[in-house]
Amino acid sequence: MKQLLFAMLCLLLTVFTSARVSAEEDIVLGVDRAAVYGPLLKNKRVGLMVNQSSVNKEGRHTLDKLLAEQQQYHFTLTTLFSVEHGIRGNEDAGFGDDDHIDKQSGLPIVSLYGRDKDGRSRVHPTEAQLADVDVVIYDLQDVGVRFFTYTLSLHHMLESLQKYRKQLMVFDRPNPLGGAVYGPIMEEQNISGIGLHPVPMVHGLTSGEFARMIVGEGWLTHFDDSNWAAFGQPEWQFPPQDLHIIAMSHYTHTRPYSLPVRPSPNLRSDRAIKLYPSLGVFEATSVNPGRGSDYPFEQLGFPSSRFYINTCYHVDQNQHKAGWPQAGKSVCGERLTGEDVAPTLRYFVAWWFKFHQAGYEMVIKPEQEARYLDYQASHFVIRPLWLAKVTGTRGLIPMLEQAAAQGLSVDETVQMIERAWQPGLDNWLNLRKKYQLYP
Repeated sequence: MKQLLFAMLCLLLTVFTSARVSAEEDIVLGVDRAAVYGPLLKNKRVGLMVNQSSVNKEGRHTLDKLLAEQQQYHFTLTTLFSVEHGIRGNEDAGFGDDDHIDKQSGLPIVSLYGRDKDGRSRVHPTEAQLADVDVVIYDLQDVGVRFFTYTLSLHHMLESLQKYRKQLMVFDRPNPLGGAVYGPIMEEQNISGIGLHPVPMVHGLTSGEFARMIVGEGWLTHFDDSNWAAFGQPEWQFPPQDLHIIAMSHYTHTRPYSLPVRPSPNLRSDRAIKLYPSLGVFEATSVNPGRGSDYPFEQLGFPSSRFYINTCYHVDQNQHKAGWPQAGKSVCGERLTGEDVAPTLRYFVAWWFKFHQAGYEMVIKPEQEARYLDYQASHFVIRPLWLAKVTGTRGLIPMLEQAAAQGLSVDETVQMIERAWQPGLDNWLNLRKKYQLYP
């Protein structure tokens, strides 16, 4: 009898496990819904915003898939658009492609990142670059963090498409951070190349949902990235009927999703992606967040043994070219090994107190930021204006200084800061519901 019960238990466990695996495999990406997008592309000239992350469930690149579908659905691929990290995803942060011809497809690649040889910002495709395009398909793997720049490229593309009366289609993909929402709402004075919208650091949207929000809220800025004066003005906004979201099937924000391809060179693992919003704020400090090591965005280090917790590592000298501190030095600190890591400011607050207790200077003056690397051995925050751009607020440093003056603990400080952010997040969560495509 015991053997029979054991056998039945094993059978039930096998069925449950198989059902769970099957359910996880049921997510259908936008790129795999040709029956939906194919008829919408009939007789159209198509541009693609893609990179190395633009693959379907079988690992086939979106470009190859659409090239094979042109005859069936009667459309023509004409142009490729590349963003930060380049069309192949092998460029570091702050770098992109130059315009060139793709060797595999023979299609022209138009870079939407950096400046061209004449010094013109490339972020907005020109009328000439869109001349052979009726609709642009956006198929990039975002990570749900505001300062990850793909959504800014989406914004700028929408502005050019609105001006030149073109359409946008989004092949939607999962948000690897799911429905996580965290951080302050970005303030207008902190607009930059890593933030254009009044959203929190971790926004809890897919790319399709984000596009719907930009269009629905009238968030285009009419080619002026310095303010929100154009928000809501009808003449500058994208027609909703020209936006097509190819939604996923069987996806929810609560379903775990492991990215099959790196979305950028330094996000090499699920752990790094989960830690990215928490460790990204360290890019405003003298603490190395793993850049130039084997575990970017999985560890933190400073060139002093007093900060040792469980690791020391060497930072590649080439990081100096990109302006990251501690290039070529050995640093000590902590390697973060947890898998289920929610976005948090706790790491940043803890290191703030470590520097304070070790007797370091805490923050350089904003006017010193142009030479921030001169202070990488003596101060904690060496890019205060950049910190405001990353977090979206200039209120973080005053709150940390207040906490230190009051003798608060790390946990008490984190709680104080998060309470200050909560009213803005409550409003954000209500706005987010309006544009959610998935539960």
